[in-house]
Amino acid sequence: MLNPTASKEPLQAHSSTLSLELFQVIINKFLEDTKELFTSYLEKMGKAWWVEIITKKPDCTYYFGPFVSHREAQLAQLGYLEDLEQERPQLIAIEIKQCQPKELTVFKDEWREKTYINISPDLSA
Repeated sequence: MLNPTASKEPLQAHSSTLSLELFQVIINKFLEDTKELFTSYLEKMGKAWWVEIITKKPDCTYYFGPFVSHREAQLAQLGYLEDLEQERPQLIAIEIKQCQPKELTVFKDEWREKTYINISPDLSA
C-alpha cells in the first residue's frame, strides 16, 4: 500500500517554494513600480538626478536619467560613458545634477539655430 503521508511532504515543500517565489515576484514588481512612480514624481518636480555629459566633436550635451539619487546616477554614469565611446567624442565634462532637461541630446549647432530663431524681429538689425 501507498503511504499517503509520505507522498504529501514533497508536494507541500514544492508548493511552499512556489508560494515563496510568487510572493517574491509580487514584492519585486511592487517595489519596481513604486520606484518608477517616485522617479516620475521627482522628474516632474525637477528634483530627479541626471548625468550630464558634455562632449566636443560632436559638440553635444547628453542627459541620462532620471535617477532617484545622486548615488544611483553616479553608479550608472560609467555605462553611459562606455556607450558614448563608440562615437569617439572628446570628453569635456561630466556632472551629476538635479534638473529637468527638455531634450536628452542637445547638439551645439541646434542650440545656435534655436537661439537665432527665437530672436524677436524688433531686436534684430
